This record gives sequence, C-alpha cells and structure tokens, in this order.
Amino acid sequence: MYSILLSASVYMFWCGFKELETTAQIRLSMENNKKESQALDERKEELEETKNNLENPDYIEYLARGKYLVTKDGEQVFKFSDE
Repeated sequence: MYSILLSASVYMFWCGFKELETTAQIRLSMENNKKESQALDERKEELEETKNNLENPDYIEYLARGKYLVTKDGEQVFKFSDE
C-alpha cells in the first residue's frame, strides 16, 4: 500500500514539475511576443509617417532636390565635400 502511495506521490510531483516548466515557457513566449509586437507597432508608426510625408508635395520636392539633385529650369547645383 505504501509503495503505491509513494509511486502516486512521485508521479504527481513529476507532473506538477512539468506543468511549472510549461507555464514558465509560455510566460517567456508571451513576453517575447509582447516585445516583438511593440517593435512592430513602432515600425508601423514610422511607415505611416513616411506614407503621410509622401503625400505631401513639399516633402517630395525636398527629397528629390536633396537626395537626387533634381533642379528646376535655370538652377545650378553645387555639391561641396563634407570635409
């Protein structure tokens, strides 16, 4: 009788330990998912801001002139070194 109770107790202890391990893994996974979700939300906000800027003609002109050196008729571009 005692051996059956001891075996049942060991089995229950082992199952409880496995459940604690599984719970810890799930919590870690949830924490990682929250961090990833926050990073994705920040990236989404950046992309929405870029989208809104690209709908603004002044911003498009700023990009074209600054990055691609686009000029209006009659303008000259002088590029100086950073040194």
